[in-house]
Parts: sequence; structure tokens; C-alpha cells
Amino acid sequence: MEKTSRKANRWIATAAEEIRQIQGRWGFKSNRSFSALLKVNPRTLSKLSHLDSTLTLESILKIFNRLYCLRCLEFSGKAMEEEGQRLKDAMFRIVRSVEVLPDDLADNVREELESQM
Repeated sequence: MEKTSRKANRWIATAAEEIRQIQGRWGFKSNRSFSALLKVNPRTLSKLSHLDSTLTLESILKIFNRLYCLRCLEFSGKAMEEEGQRLKDAMFRIVRSVEVLPDDLADNVREELESQM
């Protein structure tokens, strides 16, 4: 049980930081106004600040899908494209934090990258 909780907290902490940064970039000072834009329950966003392990990855995926679709309301032109890329990068960082590569696989990747240099 402890192992699952620790894994959950790692990706939730990553998600919390990413969403906090997005909320700031988008100019939302409160979870209530940000959750209103996203049409999500404010308690969902508050779970991030408490690293609540009942938060699901599915909820985070829904939030990011909505953010990606709504970015045109906050940005235009090139800034909208750049924000789209920032959202993709943030989602990728969250996904990477869900599961860490096993040591032997990480070693294989490291060796391959070193051989390419």
C-alpha cells in the first residue's frame, strides 16, 4: 500500500506543479475561477494542492484536454501555438512521473544515447 501511495504522490505532485504554472500563465488567481473555466469541480483542483491520492489520472487528462481546447480563449496566433506546446510538454512530464523506467531499461537507453554521441 505504501508503494502505491508514494507512486501516486509523485505524479500528483508533478501534476500540481504543472497546473499551478498553467493557472498562473493564464492569469487565474483562484482555483474557483479556474475550475469554472474548465467546468470541473473545484474540489478536483483542491486535491492537487493536498496531493490527495484519490485524484485520478483520468481527471488530469480531462483537465489537459479542456486546457488544450480552451487555449484559444486566452491566447491567439503564435502565442496559442506556443501554449499548446507547453501544455503537451507539461502532460508528458506528468506521464513520465507516473512510471519511472526500470534501472536496466534506463541503462540501455543511456548506453544507446552515449553511443550516438
